[in-house]
Amino acid sequence: MERYYIEEDWRPLNATIPRPEGFVVIEEVNYTPCTAFRGDPNGRYAVFLLSKKGIDHFSAVSKVQSVLKRKVFYAGIKDANAITHQLIYIDTTGKPPEVTEWSDDNISLKFLGFMRGKFNHTGNIFEITIELIGEPYDELKERIRVVSSVGELPAYIGYQRFGTRRPTTHIVGKKLVQRDWCGAVDYIVGRPFPNESEVAKRFRSLYDSGDLKAALEAIPKGFYQERAVLKALTASGNCFHALKASRIPLSFYVEAFQAYLFNRCLSENLDSNQLKIIIHGRYDPSDPVCRKVFLSEGVYDLNVPELKIKIGKLERPKMMRIRNLKMEENRISFALDRGMYATVVLREILRADPLLFT
Repeated sequence: MERYYIEEDWRPLNATIPRPEGFVVIEEVNYTPCTAFRGDPNGRYAVFLLSKKGIDHFSAVSKVQSVLKRKVFYAGIKDANAITHQLIYIDTTGKPPEVTEWSDDNISLKFLGFMRGKFNHTGNIFEITIELIGEPYDELKERIRVVSSVGELPAYIGYQRFGTRRPTTHIVGKKLVQRDWCGAVDYIVGRPFPNESEVAKRFRSLYDSGDLKAALEAIPKGFYQERAVLKALTASGNCFHALKASRIPLSFYVEAFQAYLFNRCLSENLDSNQLKIIIHGRYDPSDPVCRKVFLSEGVYDLNVPELKIKIGKLERPKMMRIRNLKMEENRISFALDRGMYATVVLREILRADPLLFT
């Protein structure tokens, strides 16, 4: 994201968002909060309300699948450093699920009924607490008014798609596309960032120094991905085999790189008449919109058959609409269509370092 859209001379606001409590995401189904969803008395799929707090999507789904003993289906990936509510469903072929309610410290499940087909995920509702430090709330309220009157913003893919405290997912993806297997492992396990915890910095630094055994011993249990990849690397001594031990689908990283390409293309075409931006899985020399970006990155094919990664086209509208934007005291709320990011709205309003609100 290289440009702001609203041409106002707004200075950066000194603001923070208390995470995870101050960032609430509620999935929409048919433009209605998923918390209001009520299923049918029978149907093929058993539907649950999944609520989580401060845990990433893949870890939550893995835990829920072990509880339900079934493959879990979902419509969208929700923020990790937030309180989120969404619908998930399992195929029960009409039989009541064995578990109807379950919870632990940061996840809860509640059975809501059945459905015959997939639900219509229309978007997400956001309720965000903004704490201003030495700033007047009148200024924030005026910016909310302006953004609401404009009604739309560029449909950038938000910062969390690339990692918040550790924005490296797209870098790993580019390394995979370039067949730089060890480079990909380096950015999964090593390369500490300033805003990470001290324990994370320590094991990443140990890895970067070449002491793989000490790094593995220093990885806390919560770092499932790093532990799995590094354990495989120490056992095999082969970066390619280590990547195959990834707990996260490797396509997730390449798709993050594709998202990065999308944002670059969007920035360079904000003033064009394009209604959509499309990033294909392969370089298209006839594409005037994104040809320059592909060439500057030195990539021509996002597919990685060696790792069974097949990338389809990424097609998004150039602009996203902002629905029901309002402010009450220090909390703002709004709704965005499916696949759109609240951090893009916050960036436009706050004009501040994204690390303060992601």
